[in-house]
Amino acid sequence: MRKLSFILTFTILSVSLLSTAYASNYRLIKDAMGRIVKVQEPVKRIVSLYSMIPPFVYLLGEGREYYSGTLFGEKFYKLLDPALPDKISRGKNANVEQVIKDRPQVVLCAYWQADERDVKQLESIGVAVMCTKLESVEDIDNTILNLGKIFQKEKRASEIVSYYTKIEKEVESKVKSELKPSVLVLYYSGHHHSFRTFGGDMFQSKLVELAGGTVVSKELKGKKDIDIEQILKWNPSVVMIIQYGKSAQKIRESILNNPIWKKVKAVEDDKVYAVPSDGENWIDPCPKWPLGLYWAAKILHPKEFESVNIEVIAKNFYKSLFNLDMSRVKITGDI
Repeated sequence: MRKLSFILTFTILSVSLLSTAYASNYRLIKDAMGRIVKVQEPVKRIVSLYSMIPPFVYLLGEGREYYSGTLFGEKFYKLLDPALPDKISRGKNANVEQVIKDRPQVVLCAYWQADERDVKQLESIGVAVMCTKLESVEDIDNTILNLGKIFQKEKRASEIVSYYTKIEKEVESKVKSELKPSVLVLYYSGHHHSFRTFGGDMFQSKLVELAGGTVVSKELKGKKDIDIEQILKWNPSVVMIIQYGKSAQKIRESILNNPIWKKVKAVEDDKVYAVPSDGENWIDPCPKWPLGLYWAAKILHPKEFESVNIEVIAKNFYKSLFNLDMSRVKITGDI
């Protein structure tokens, strides 16, 4: 009986959703998979299945249209949207039936979720599912531009991408030295009970390369566990610690106080840094990545960036893109 009830509910909601959609205007948008997605306009409600995407919705000033889904960086985005905890709560146990009840015009997901059962089921009943990708600067630019199309904010999206490009070019123009310090980017995983790093295909590694560094783990793919033996073999000149759960500053202290780590060049030279975080790590694929680029470049090439004041840049960044005074933003790490 319960199964029959679910089928009836699913069918009724599906028909209702499709009936509303067919009576609306549409826009065709190419997503990260190269698929043409038919998006109902105007978009007044979205659901996200990928926690890295909602921050870009807030970047465009469309947080009110974000209805449910998990989000990475809650601490920061609550400053923009007091209702955010409720939105996250709604998204934690989302399933196909719930998404249909939420009646979104668009569902956002990651490109690697495209073949998942729930996504396929939503598409089969006519829900617009937009796949996104955040593995390079170009990917992020395309994501912002696509969101601009979804929310009919193409001009603002283009302005943001231009702003990002300007910062990237400014950093590139200063990083002319052939000396590229070797860098290990790591974090501690409580789930894996080990240090982990990022392969050369990951955004964090690509950002460090843009900042004028050489990533010691560039031959790896994805996120990988690493042990001290491997770290000693790499012997990086600089270590950058990202905070996922456990405090990056506490990890830094434990590394500096560990006798085994003292054989690593970065520890010998006191070049172990906690990546700045306001709830989002600045070198993650998030709206703050240009701040992370400036920060990493100044760490790696202090002479070239001697006149660059990261706090001043951050203050202007938060005000320009989020209309927030930096005094309201709690930033941890070695800013």
